[in-house]
Amino acid sequence: MPSASVTSTLHGATSTANEARADDIDEPCFALADHARILMPDLVAFRLGVRPGSTRSHAFALAPQLTLLAVDIREEQSAIEAVALALLAFTPKVVLAHANTVLLEVGASMRLFGGLRALLSKVTSTVKGCGFTSRMGCAPTAWGAWLLAHARTRRVARRVRIVKETTLVHVLDELPVSLVPSAHSHGNAFEQIGCATLADLRRLPRKGVARRFGQGVLQWLAQAYGQAPDPREAFSAPASFEARLELQARVESADALLFAARRLVLQLAGWLSAHHAAVSEFSLLLEHELAARHAPKTSTFKVAWAVPTRDADHILWLLREKLNQTTLAAPVIEMKLMADKVSEHAPPADTLFPMPGSDSDSMAQLLERLSARLGAENVVQLIAREDHRPEAAMTVEAYKPEREAKPTRGKKAPKMQAAQADAPIEAEAEEAQTESGGPLELPDLAVPSQPRPAWILETPQKLMLRNERPFYRRPLKLISRTERIEAGWWDGNGVQRDYYVAADDRGRMFWLYRERLTGYWFLHGFFG
Repeated sequence: MPSASVTSTLHGATSTANEARADDIDEPCFALADHARILMPDLVAFRLGVRPGSTRSHAFALAPQLTLLAVDIREEQSAIEAVALALLAFTPKVVLAHANTVLLEVGASMRLFGGLRALLSKVTSTVKGCGFTSRMGCAPTAWGAWLLAHARTRRVARRVRIVKETTLVHVLDELPVSLVPSAHSHGNAFEQIGCATLADLRRLPRKGVARRFGQGVLQWLAQAYGQAPDPREAFSAPASFEARLELQARVESADALLFAARRLVLQLAGWLSAHHAAVSEFSLLLEHELAARHAPKTSTFKVAWAVPTRDADHILWLLREKLNQTTLAAPVIEMKLMADKVSEHAPPADTLFPMPGSDSDSMAQLLERLSARLGAENVVQLIAREDHRPEAAMTVEAYKPEREAKPTRGKKAPKMQAAQADAPIEAEAEEAQTESGGPLELPDLAVPSQPRPAWILETPQKLMLRNERPFYRRPLKLISRTERIEAGWWDGNGVQRDYYVAADDRGRMFWLYRERLTGYWFLHGFFG
């Protein structure tokens, strides 16, 4: 199965240049270094000739203004784990490898994300969103992908995406032997014996290689070329999500805060994918710089929505709307994201012919975005109420998504009661059948339901009578039977009405009612 290797550059991108610019000579530059050699120069130092592996004295000779920085192992480990957590959105098999490298098993994910090229493009975009640059390599083996990623970093390979095992052997044979992970511990021993490429290393006698460089080199070669198994322990996401980010500078605007929060949201999306979960609420904890005497040290605001999701873009959109409506009490220097409400995520059905309700999630996301932009009180929906009075049978409430009703323990009891209540009715029907000598047919409904108009007046309009007939611009004729509604006695707004469907001589239809106590006629609605 193909594996993708991502080599993450933790402190900035590098590029090549043959000659140093004049303004680079006096410009300060930095580089990561250990006790003896340069590990990673910045762009200015690279232009002055400083390369990874150069000695400290040689680097200072090329760039006297160079400032060496020590490697923080703990920070680098936290950074590479944050990248691995975000990449769990593409595959459950993510492995932390040697030299700031993350390995991904992508064989089962290519079809889901539209092919290898589209998948690698999304992986690159995710790593960039986490604040790092990366170099990608793809091969049928884990160490093969690792070699191609590091070969691309050093610009010593022409092909870095390999799918077939037959092609892997030819491409790896051309790579320099300096890419072997243990090469730095042997100094220039490979060069002294005339071994320049991996093909030269493979042609050496196995016993001699094992005696001089150790048995581990032969085992590594067999794993890289797919001739030996290479089991690895996968990176596992924590049980609960809590991500922290220390900002490089004080942030005073919501836009800059959103740019930094994107890293945390990408980690949240990967964590949700690893746990097959979705989130409907999270908290963003901001730590402020004490610029004012009475400014709070920390502030917290929650972002909640109706339908659980794990879409990073949708979460970022909601967070942007929340930040646009928030005024920072003081500049922010650190932020922490915590998932509060997590639920199980139901994946969409992969059917050949989509069902009519397949776009319900997109509609719910649209309504959530409108609520975030306009305010929850300004996005409303009509709710049916169990009331016979037409003016009380519908109400307007803030939008809430429809949720499936969970069965209760007492659900079977009403069925038993209904069966017991139906027994006397069946007995009476049998008696009626024996008395009449024929079957007794009972209607499903005592009175057929009358049609309802599409437009109901908020306040019924009183009508006048002409020749004992209700009149609305023209004389009206009743064309339906009586529908009596008596309700509302429990809240003090009781009604006693007889409703009719009426029509004029032009074919227009109206909904009328007559009050039983006063005898007055009212117009209550119009039919389309």
